[in-house]
Amino acid sequence: MRGEVGPAGMTTETIYALGASQVSISGGESLSNKGQGDGSQLVGKTITLGSQDWSSIRIKDDDDYFGDNDGNQKLDGQQAFDGQTFQDSARVEAEYEFQVQGPDGTTYTMIGFNINEGGGGASYSTIEGLAFVGDPSGFPPPGTPLTVISASDYPGYLYSDMAAPPCFTTGCQMVTPRGAMDVADLAAGDRLCTMDNGFQTIRWIGRCRLPRVALVDHADYRPIIVRRDAFGPGCPDRDIRLSPQHRVLARGSQSELLFGESEVLVPIKKLINGTSILRDDSLTDVTYHHILLDRHEVIWSDGLASESLLGDIESDHPSATEARALLSFDAGRSTPSARLCVSDKRVALLHHAA
Repeated sequence: MRGEVGPAGMTTETIYALGASQVSISGGESLSNKGQGDGSQLVGKTITLGSQDWSSIRIKDDDDYFGDNDGNQKLDGQQAFDGQTFQDSARVEAEYEFQVQGPDGTTYTMIGFNINEGGGGASYSTIEGLAFVGDPSGFPPPGTPLTVISASDYPGYLYSDMAAPPCFTTGCQMVTPRGAMDVADLAAGDRLCTMDNGFQTIRWIGRCRLPRVALVDHADYRPIIVRRDAFGPGCPDRDIRLSPQHRVLARGSQSELLFGESEVLVPIKKLINGTSILRDDSLTDVTYHHILLDRHEVIWSDGLASESLLGDIESDHPSATEARALLSFDAGRSTPSARLCVSDKRVALLHHAA
C-alpha cells in the first residue's frame, strides 16, 4: 500500500498483519524457527487464524518491495503489534513465505513477518505475525484449518501485492451531517450516516494508492464499477467504484431464500455481471480509502449501502492511537459484523438481483 514520500527518498508503506498470538498450528508447532527461518517446519501442518484483527504496520522503505534481508525496511514510528511495543526504525522483514490450502481448494500465500527487536541473536528465529499476499481479498477466513503445502525462503513482493481491507475509491460521496462529502476529504472525527445507528464518528481512515503498473500486472486489484441504478432506482445514484472485496448490502426475497436473512453483505466482485457491475479496466491510478467506526456498520455512498471496515486497529500511528483510546481498545476483542457476510457459490444466484 503506497504512502507518502519521506526524506532521502524513503517512502512510507502500509501492510496488514495478524499477530502470532492469533495463529494456531497443529502439533504445537510455532511460526518461529530456531534454525534457518525458512518456514519448513510448517509444511504438512494446519494453520488456523483466530480472528480478523489485521493490524496496520507502517514501514519506511527506499524501494517498492517488501522482502527478506533488506536493511532499509524499518518501522515508521513506534508501533504496537500483538501486545508488544516496537521502537521507531526497528528493522522488519518478510522472513519466509508459505502456501496454504483451504478445504474448498482455495490457496493463499502468507508471509512470516519478522521484526528485529535488537539485543543480539538470530532475529530470523522470531516471527511476530503473518502478512498476506494476493488480491485485496487475499485474507484467509478465520476459524478454518488451512493445510501448509509448501514453504520457501527469501520472499520479495511489491507492497501493492499485499492484501488490504475493503475500500472506497476517491470520488465516492459519503453522507455526513454537512451533506455529501468525497471520502478523500474525510478525516478521523468526522461523522457518517449509518443504517442502524444514526451518525457515527470515524475513528481511523487508512489510504493506499495503487499505481497503473500494479493494475496492469494484477487485474484483481482493479476497482469494480457499479453503474447508476445497478441495484434499483437511485442505488447508487451515480456510477461509483469500489475495491473488489468491498461488501455491499443485498436484500430481498432472494437473500431470504438463499441465506435465511433478508439482508446480507456480499463482496461486490461476486456480483459482476458485465453490464451494470463490471471491472474497471481503464488502468488509471486508484486510491483506496477504508473507514473504521466504533463498530462494523452499513453506511451510505452515493445512495448505495455497503460496509465500513470490519476489524480492530493495532498500531501506534497517531490516528490509530486515537482510535484505540476512543474504542477502549482490547486486543482480544472480536468485532461482530453488521450483517451476515456471505461469499460462497450461492452468491452467483444473486446476480439477477443486481
